[in-house]
Amino acid sequence: MKELKAKWIAADWGTTHMRAWAINEQGKVLAYSESNEGMKDLQQNEFEPVLLRLIESWLDSEKVTPVMACGMVGARQGWVETPYLKAPCVPIDKNQLTVATTKDTRIQVTLVPGVMQHNPADIMRGEETQIAGFIKENPGFDGIVCLPGTHTKWVNVKAGQIEKFKTFMTGELFGVISNETLIKHSISTKGWDQDSFKKGVLQGFKSPGTIASDLFSLRAESIVNELDFDAAKSTLSGLLLGLELNGVQDYWKDRDVTIIGSELLSNNYQQGLNILGGECKPFDLETATLSGLTSAYMELHSD
Repeated sequence: MKELKAKWIAADWGTTHMRAWAINEQGKVLAYSESNEGMKDLQQNEFEPVLLRLIESWLDSEKVTPVMACGMVGARQGWVETPYLKAPCVPIDKNQLTVATTKDTRIQVTLVPGVMQHNPADIMRGEETQIAGFIKENPGFDGIVCLPGTHTKWVNVKAGQIEKFKTFMTGELFGVISNETLIKHSISTKGWDQDSFKKGVLQGFKSPGTIASDLFSLRAESIVNELDFDAAKSTLSGLLLGLELNGVQDYWKDRDVTIIGSELLSNNYQQGLNILGGECKPFDLETATLSGLTSAYMELHSD
């Protein structure tokens, strides 16, 4: 059986997770590997060993295999800090790609820079690559791209550029409230109640000023009225999403919105927007990521 050898390797290295794909001469995915060793758990000298553990079998000892990586691997606490592009800007600029120092001569690791915005101050790392991939697959798109996650990005895309963007810590807030506050005693870990989610979205959107009270009510309702734990979790999710959608109305109302994220989160955002009369369509996260990394690789090796 012929050994698998990659022409190049694509890597998406976030705060908590790392994904890698072996790509062949025709641009097809030969193999996939992943790890829970994200940026937050690694020291600078640990990135290369973690990467090699995942991709060792894809390397050819007779040549250098390029690795194109995006995400928090390029943060100040990552492998090597990459400079930010300044919005408005193209999502990826080959002149700003950064090469990481490696000991293993079989690899050359190049990092995609993030994007920054001065006013209001905002930053992204990783999402710019997914936006680049989406634009590559949808040339001529002008509209809004929403990238739900721990820190959800709402991005205004125009003429192939990131014009402006806004970040919401909704995912992180949900995690903190679920695990670190008294509400943790009143919510389930896996269940779901769609009607409660819908009610939460409407309440969070219509009454953002009462969010602190509405959150405490989840605990009180579970004690006084025996609120179901699945309903409480779904209400919490809806409240926080409704709060976000209230604060980002200028991005989604009467706009062409595309959602790029995991299936679960994309579905929640799609439903939340539909509840409030918004319209959107999903785009596959892996397709966007790989297409963006491919764009960066092709630009770097176009000469």
